[in-house]
Amino acid sequence: MRIYFIIIVLLSLFGCAATGGKYIEPKNLDNTNFSHITIYRTDVAYHSLNPENPFFYLDGKLVGKLGTGNSVTIKVAPGEHTLSSKESILFMPGSESGKLKGKFEAGKKYYFRYSKEFANVIPIGTGFIMSDSTTLQPATKENFQEKK
Repeated sequence: MRIYFIIIVLLSLFGCAATGGKYIEPKNLDNTNFSHITIYRTDVAYHSLNPENPFFYLDGKLVGKLGTGNSVTIKVAPGEHTLSSKESILFMPGSESGKLKGKFEAGKKYYFRYSKEFANVIPIGTGFIMSDSTTLQPATKENFQEKK
């Protein structure tokens, strides 16, 4: 029993270290010198009951985790930034599932869509494995509003 407790503590510490720190909005931003970035997850039934949600990062700093149909909006300084997503494995960040790099202009709003959708069923002996596909891509305000 003691070994299970030690393993859980070590996994928890490893999970905290794997995030690379949390994103903190710069304090020197005012209404004219920042960009809005909204990352949203589509409202698709596939995978919606899974308690493990993907992790989202801006320049390697954790922005948050998103469940089905959820979104997060952050302010960033103008310039080049990298958005990325990582799949959750045992409630910790796992493999990278999307990465986008772009230049962001002050005063503009940007939307990015994350989706996880059913892809295929692979027969294995008498059973099967379900596979899915994930994407992180630019989107429009209309798509964000409809969660498409």
